[in-house]
Amino acid sequence: MTKFIKFTLIFSLFSVVSLHVQSMFLLTKIPKLYLVVENYSQKIPMSLKKEIYDEMKHITNEMQIDTKGYSFRTFGIMINDTRIADKDILTVELILGEEVHRMDDNEDIYALTYQKKNYIDAEGKNNDDLSEELLENIDLLLSEFSNQYKEDNE
Repeated sequence: MTKFIKFTLIFSLFSVVSLHVQSMFLLTKIPKLYLVVENYSQKIPMSLKKEIYDEMKHITNEMQIDTKGYSFRTFGIMINDTRIADKDILTVELILGEEVHRMDDNEDIYALTYQKKNYIDAEGKNNDDLSEELLENIDLLLSEFSNQYKEDNE
């Protein structure tokens, strides 16, 4: 019976802790970012890049992260067309990449230190509807990032 109680206690503790974690990434010590928007989709107009960039700039300003000039930390939105099971899918990805020091071999490498993706079903949607849905997904990804950043830096 004591094994069952220990298991239940450990499981409960793990469950409570995991409920408060938004992702496996840690978003502390980010004083400066370099913003990037990459659109590799044929379905999304290049003119949307500026609007996406401006939204990224707005959210980083709210988080009081400096985005002027260049930083070795890149904060980006990547948009790609994908085909899965004969369906057109739009992939939108929010990433944070930076140079990190690998401890086992003392090498400096570039690594993704945050990544979240959303997939949008593009079948039968015109470019305006798809662009609107893309912007909604980007707002969601940026909001999730911002919320986790605020929690991690409290």
